[in-house]
Amino acid sequence: MFSFASSPEIDQKGGAEMGRKIETLEDFKRILYLWISPLLIAALAIYNLVPHTGTRTALFYLATTRILIAWNILFLICMVFKRYFRLFDYVNLVILTVYYLAIVMDCVFQYMVPGKEGAIGISIIWSPLLFLYIFITLKKRNGIIYSLALFVTTLLIGMPRFRHFSFDYKISMLIFYLANLVYIAIFCISHYLLKVFRELEEEKKKAYSDMLTGIANRRQVQAWLDAAVKHADKTGTSFSVIFFDIDYFKQVNDQFGHQTGDEVLKEFVRLSSRVISANDYIGRWGGEEFIIITKDELPQAEELAEYLKASISRHSFGHAGKLSASFGVTAYTPGDTAETIVRRVDEGLYKSKGQGRNRITVL
Repeated sequence: MFSFASSPEIDQKGGAEMGRKIETLEDFKRILYLWISPLLIAALAIYNLVPHTGTRTALFYLATTRILIAWNILFLICMVFKRYFRLFDYVNLVILTVYYLAIVMDCVFQYMVPGKEGAIGISIIWSPLLFLYIFITLKKRNGIIYSLALFVTTLLIGMPRFRHFSFDYKISMLIFYLANLVYIAIFCISHYLLKVFRELEEEKKKAYSDMLTGIANRRQVQAWLDAAVKHADKTGTSFSVIFFDIDYFKQVNDQFGHQTGDEVLKEFVRLSSRVISANDYIGRWGGEEFIIITKDELPQAEELAEYLKASISRHSFGHAGKLSASFGVTAYTPGDTAETIVRRVDEGLYKSKGQGRNRITVL
């Protein structure tokens, strides 16, 4: 199958998008939750299977984990059906915060102050997930404020009783506090780096996509052509190029204004993108000129151009009404470069216009 590399930000039909499934932060979080929630439910279920003492604290934690299992099952169902996303986001944050503070208080009052062993239990190792969740749920500024407020709260729980701790517990608590500060710093820096990365990705999209129509721009099309030529040279295969533009487009702008002209260009792209196959590449060369790169041989490329020309002629472009397009079609031959292909297909388009427009010239 015909294939060549393209900019990661532009799909084959030129759309500036990162993917079909993950288009927003909410999409990312939903997919993340769909993976994490079953694991969390499994972890809580395993905790319930571990033998527990009959103390009031143990029974409280056992009841709490069972409630959390039910809550997370409900949460998972709502994530599958995309319901009540933000509500669950904030309620989960409150639940995790209360649970986290309860664990810290239990460690301090039930173990460290009396001098019992087992204060820094297995629950503490999950604490980084809370700070991760904070920064995923809240914006950067709010995430920092919330995390620091939570950290100060744990300080207020532990530090006034610090002198009652054994030496080992004092070391453990100092490590615990320092680790939490490190988690906050890491997630804060990561949040900033992700923001920078997203901005860079947006700039890369702008560099390779046409701002008006959303399809590939001339720079991306040139890269596709260069890659297609290298692929053809290497494999001994061929490909075809269709160069076309809207007839009398200047009259559309002069008669109806540039806003209508822009709408015509966008509708023209939508129509053309529906006509071509998923393996074809389309981009805007400039102005009202567009280019298609297809794996098809020259006869099939000519048929595609005929079908596209007929589709355009039948279509009504809003206020502009009926329009037509002229085409030049050519195919790669051994020894061609991207420049020679563009020059030849441009010559075909020029001949079509010179012979009355709304026609196809194959060279």
